Amino acid sequence: MQSIQHRPGCNRRQLRSRLLNGALRSRRCAFTIIELVIVLLIMGILTAVAAPTFFDSLLFHRVESAARRVKADLELARTQARLTSATQIVTFSGSTYTISNTKSLDNPSAGYSVDLTKQPYALDSATADFSHLPKVAFDGYGTPMSGGTVVLVAKSHSCTVTLNGTTGDVTITSSHSGGRTAQVPGS
Repeated sequence: MQSIQHRPGCNRRQLRSRLLNGALRSRRCAFTIIELVIVLLIMGILTAVAAPTFFDSLLFHRVESAARRVKADLELARTQARLTSATQIVTFSGSTYTISNTKSLDNPSAGYSVDLTKQPYALDSATADFSHLPKVAFDGYGTPMSGGTVVLVAKSHSCTVTLNGTTGDVTITSSHSGGRTAQVPGS
């Protein structure tokens, strides 16, 4: 049996040569500082181009989420009126609205109230107009006393929540920056 030290075909010079070639080969596979700087510059340019669009879409999402919340709460008031056979009133005061005879989801000892200027919505304004009044009442059958709109605005984006005075149906229409309008799906 041969010793490991005396293997034929493996001398110290060849071993040293293989080690140096391996070290040089791994050194050739690394990135230079110039390549890293170029990649970072490209990433910075792409970020600068994409960031405004990204923040604009976040802003629009906030407005649309607030519109969906208002729509859901108008439908909640309508459903509560039908279930209890009692009048339910949704009152808007600036960017805050309340639903009468409904408890808060977070604090059962408090009334139901939503402030649209706070997170997660952080809107600039909310304007309600139900036949020139900032409130709408649903009778015991769930029929609104009048139709109207709630306009939600954050910078260049707005959504309009429309309550049909005859049917009680609620729809959402959004206005994007640049003058484009669209019906929000599911509304």
